[in-house]
Amino acid sequence: MFELHVLGTSSARFAHGRSVSGSVLNTPGGLALIDCGEGMQKRMMDHNRALKSSGLENRTRISRIRAIFLTHGHLDHTWGLLPLLQTLDLDGRRNPMVIVGPSTREAIDWAIQHPGEAPPESSGISPTDLAILFSQWQAIGTKDEESSYTIDWVLIPINDDQPFKSPLQPLEGVTVTIVPTHHGVPSCGYHFETSRKQGRFDRERAAQLGLSDAQVGQLAQGQDLMVNGESLTAASFRGESRPGCSLMVSGDTAHGPIGFDSTNLPSSPQLLLHEATFLADQQEKATQYHHSTAADAARHATSCKASALALTHYSSRIERLALSVSEAREHFSGGVAATLDGDWFGIDANGDVSHHVRVENGWNKKNL
Repeated sequence: MFELHVLGTSSARFAHGRSVSGSVLNTPGGLALIDCGEGMQKRMMDHNRALKSSGLENRTRISRIRAIFLTHGHLDHTWGLLPLLQTLDLDGRRNPMVIVGPSTREAIDWAIQHPGEAPPESSGISPTDLAILFSQWQAIGTKDEESSYTIDWVLIPINDDQPFKSPLQPLEGVTVTIVPTHHGVPSCGYHFETSRKQGRFDRERAAQLGLSDAQVGQLAQGQDLMVNGESLTAASFRGESRPGCSLMVSGDTAHGPIGFDSTNLPSSPQLLLHEATFLADQQEKATQYHHSTAADAARHATSCKASALALTHYSSRIERLALSVSEAREHFSGGVAATLDGDWFGIDANGDVSHHVRVENGWNKKNL
């Protein structure tokens, strides 16, 4: 099961009551952040307080964060990271923290050779590459020896468009896949999937063989049996294994990366949270700035065979979201949600997606 709490749905600036990017992902393997824009720690604490006062058991405590996944280095996605790390230090955190983000081999090599420095323009390395930012952040006060806890800064070189399994898997029971995107700087989305489920047990065959409840239980638990001189293997009573729960977060991207093709992903996500910075009449601008329209988001949802699409990361010029939803529905037949700050999504064990819409005194649940 997953819970995705979306605590920032604006693009580059705060607008119309919307904060910049940052989401909390609750997984069977622990709590993770996906991006960490300005003021993220306060948003998490306010959201957690609201969940508690509403009588819900869901929580977004910053002390429980096990990993932070950054989609790229732009400040509207990262500027809340250092304050959050400092607060955890002040609170006496002891557990290590993993911070993951995309980069390039050239930028990683530069940062190693020139720690804390910005690369010259002639190098072709973006000053907002996470390799450069990680090096600078470490230089101004997040060194492990000065902190109550260790930080594992993990840079993932992006070599091409092909999705690949993350070399580090910090959430037990959850497989993280890196999905390269197109944003003008090293960038990626993330695909999260719980462990695959056992195939369904063939109860009809068991009944035909006249097996007892005890024998059925043994086979279901994986024990081979000898019954009336016949060898029965537990595996033969199981169908093919089934995908676990899965979701995908796009990060910022123009339309077109091959990672949004279902044939390149480990599974089709039940939920795709995708940026929709512009409307279709701004397609040229979206392409110019390596962003997506609501229609682009819907095309990606169709391509990866998502069950449901949640829109986010709206331009400040978009005040009402109904048109974004309408445009997305022209290109995607599944459920579409216009996400607002404080909304959260649940994916249950059956893969069903629910949208919990923030209201004055709590949340209203809708099925997608």
